[in-house]
Amino acid sequence: MSKKSKIEAPKRPDPYAVDKLAVIPAWLKIGFLKFWVYGAVYYFIVFTLSGTLHFLDLWAVQLGVMILAIEYIGNTLIVWMHTEAKPTLKYLPHEINRKSVWSLLATALYTTLLFVVVQLTLLLWVDVWGLPTIGDLISESTADPITFSLLFLALDTLWVASRNAMKHLRKKG
Repeated sequence: MSKKSKIEAPKRPDPYAVDKLAVIPAWLKIGFLKFWVYGAVYYFIVFTLSGTLHFLDLWAVQLGVMILAIEYIGNTLIVWMHTEAKPTLKYLPHEINRKSVWSLLATALYTTLLFVVVQLTLLLWVDVWGLPTIGDLISESTADPITFSLLFLALDTLWVASRNAMKHLRKKG
């Protein structure tokens, strides 16, 4: 009994499917990545330089480091996570070519806009309304990376969702 069997081409293995993190959705990984980047920059810059710089200088240093961290850590990892099966490019703040200086400038404008809105929100939240931040509740410190990260992540999510909605409307209409 000689049957000719069809030899199937081996399926290309997904290198990320082996590990247990593969079942976590991309949006959750990217959300945690962004939250961590925003909080890490805040933590290392504000808690390291707060006694040595005027607060405006501190904000300028923090903004500069955030621009670089978002462009070269956050956005780069989001691009690296992109596959045809799990597209992640829709979570980027803009669609400018990553290898150009325009990408850095677009990230700088985006980060500056969000940074100013977060700082104004924190100013209203703490100084005007007198509401506690998460740092107040945990350790009686108004400067905390968790509140900053959550606000920045909320604004980033709003930005990305509105950009994707406008992109969808342009394609549709």
